[in-house]
Amino acid sequence: VVLWAFCVGNVLLFRFVRPVYNYLVHRTRVERIVPETSDVNSIYIAGRALARFRIQPGQFMIVRFLQQGLWWEAHPFSLSCAPNGDYLRLSIKAVGDFTRKVPIIRPGTPVLIDGPHGAMTPRLLRGEKVLLIAGGIGITPLRALAEHLTRQGRDVVLLYGNRTLDSIAFYGELDRLAREFGLVTHHILSHEPNWPGEKGYVDRERILRLAPDVVERDVYLCGPPPMMTLVRRTLAELGVPSARVHWERFAL
Repeated sequence: VVLWAFCVGNVLLFRFVRPVYNYLVHRTRVERIVPETSDVNSIYIAGRALARFRIQPGQFMIVRFLQQGLWWEAHPFSLSCAPNGDYLRLSIKAVGDFTRKVPIIRPGTPVLIDGPHGAMTPRLLRGEKVLLIAGGIGITPLRALAEHLTRQGRDVVLLYGNRTLDSIAFYGELDRLAREFGLVTHHILSHEPNWPGEKGYVDRERILRLAPDVVERDVYLCGPPPMMTLVRRTLAELGVPSARVHWERFAL
């Protein structure tokens, strides 16, 4: 009975009480929605004293938008830019009924936040060199990590797989991070025959060629499950210690 009471109490505290407390403290609300690609939109969440909201790059939040037709649903989304004290940003791909409604969310809509959650953060780092491997919308937590780590002066390489040029999210932002902080980004496109860069998928050959010192790097990985399974197996075959491979999947 005590164990059941403890579990129920924690669910009530962290899934219901804490989001309400976060809202009362920070008054989080939708500031604006910005399209990133034809099917990815970024939601900018403003509030007060957001510097006190202790979220780290690589983490996610479970959010509930208090707008008619949406407030009964809560969904997890990763932070897609490094925390800055001014706003939180979630970048969401339209892949289901709820995510297709993102463009209709109105500025000023209150947002309840459950979180932050997740352990794929800079605290896991064991060295100064990092390899980020992203597939599709899996770029969101890695985009935040890339900004944070390059600003620290770390050696960061990003391998970013997509189908086409139009499906690349944050193309301009990644280019800016390259110019200002030295982020090395390799876009790998599987369905873009006229693309002058890397064509195909993130595989063993490309990892070894584009990040030949992979065994010396911490690796952060996020993308579709089949891609992550293949890449994790490849990294193990290449001799990257499992303790230096950090990954996130979009599921609870």
